Amino acid sequence: MARRTTAYRRVAQHLRDQVADGSLKPGDRIGSLTELQEAFGVSDTVILEARKVLVAEGLLVARTGDGTYVRERPQPQRLVHQEPGDREQPVFRMEAGESGLFPDVVEVEAEESVPASAATARALGVRVGRKVKRVIRLFRHDASPVQLLTVHTLRGGKVQPAGTEEEITSRPATDAEASALEGVVGQPVTVATRVERPEAGPARVLETVVLAERYTLVYRA
Repeated sequence: MARRTTAYRRVAQHLRDQVADGSLKPGDRIGSLTELQEAFGVSDTVILEARKVLVAEGLLVARTGDGTYVRERPQPQRLVHQEPGDREQPVFRMEAGESGLFPDVVEVEAEESVPASAATARALGVRVGRKVKRVIRLFRHDASPVQLLTVHTLRGGKVQPAGTEEEITSRPATDAEASALEGVVGQPVTVATRVERPEAGPARVLETVVLAERYTLVYRA
């Protein structure tokens, strides 16, 4: 098992390197299962495992009955940070040259009461499992999904000292995020988490998720 694990990682890294140095370009076919077996001297199981990893990363795309190809890599668009004065608005707005900030179309999932996860509870200063309100919004532009915003709100109760903080992280997309953003599971996403603890009123955690290859989050001084 250890040898097979090492082998598929080696094959996956070799293909990554070929994409990175231009040996394999967007739209190129990477070779059939048999061709790759002969090229790397490994079993079909190893090739399939390596291919699965690279498809999950968004580097390759498998076309049924046609083969596996290097995915086209879009030029990332810039999303500019803004102070959210309205809870119905996104934390980031699209920027496009002289046209300025484009309006977004929003789809709203009904507000519901859910138990606070460990991360949400920590941000709000409450115990894990405490009920908080959650709203999920998917913002689109020209029919394409741009950003997925999840807002957790705590009404009442003692929270941490007033203030606002933001954190940028990256991780693989979950199944739900990939489906909403029209990506693939495991594809890298950028996550902006904003915690708002006002002097008066409800505390909120706003988590914005975008596909890293499509959008760059921009903060302006």
